[in-house]
Amino acid sequence: MSHHELPEHDALDTIDEKVMKGELFFERHGKKIIIAVAAVVIVALGIFAYHRFVQVPKAEKASAQMFVAEDSFIAGQDSLALKGQGAGTQGFEAIAKNFSGTDAANLAHAYSGICLYDMGKYQEALTELKKFSSDEAVVAPSIQRIIGDCYVQLGKLDDAVKAYETAAKQASNEAISPSCLIKAGHVYEKLGKYDKAIALYNEVKTKYYTAPEAETVEADLLRAQAQGK
Repeated sequence: MSHHELPEHDALDTIDEKVMKGELFFERHGKKIIIAVAAVVIVALGIFAYHRFVQVPKAEKASAQMFVAEDSFIAGQDSLALKGQGAGTQGFEAIAKNFSGTDAANLAHAYSGICLYDMGKYQEALTELKKFSSDEAVVAPSIQRIIGDCYVQLGKLDDAVKAYETAAKQASNEAISPSCLIKAGHVYEKLGKYDKAIALYNEVKTKYYTAPEAETVEADLLRAQAQGK
């Protein structure tokens, strides 16, 4: 037997001692342990119940309301889409307010902003559009582009340029980026910054040369070059 090894009965005594210490610890602190474990379980069950019985039904109700509002939006009935039809049918404004935290509410902010823009309420539109949050590659830059349009209407040209250039960068595709770059170029021309406008028009020609805008941007480029002389 190695001098490091204990006789069998000593080893058992040591184990018994440790068990007794463990039992004593549990006797002293068992109630606290049970309460702590129970608290974790209750919190976990609470989160599950909240998601299952509150968030999910809330999201489903919001989606149902969105279908009706979207129909009005598609039909060009901006005021009706925004305010709702009454009799329990909510518009985008109410959906955004009453179903906050859902995807439908987030999208309702975007729809509200577009409706308000079309109604000529640019500051209100800007407020709603800024509440929309997404990193999606088409919707997000499209909303950012409309934010730029709002700034133009409000005479905030520096902010408009930033919004358009942000939208072009976010999208980085032929469907959205060329129009954003051209819009930014037009604003730069209004600001008298023709070199920057020319740079953006050239970017459309070279980077997005297969986009429809590449065929029409030549006129913008010639105009900016003439004005910049």
